[in-house]
Amino acid sequence: MKYSFTTPIGTFAIRPQRNNPNRVELWVGDECYGSYASARMAASDVYAHVTGFNRWDMAAHLEVPEDLAERKQS
Repeated sequence: MKYSFTTPIGTFAIRPQRNNPNRVELWVGDECYGSYASARMAASDVYAHVTGFNRWDMAAHLEVPEDLAERKQS
């Protein structure tokens, strides 16, 4: 399952990790910003602005949904 969230800074994508189907990765464009045990954990880092993607992490004024159910799923 893949989740995506578009912001003015870029589109975040949470998708299954290729070499380990039990994990997911957090992507912005062509850059991977981490591997997580669950999509919920990756979404939590996006919500908290602690992704490693500095432009996003410094933009705490931009709000995001707290729950994965509020994110676009594809």
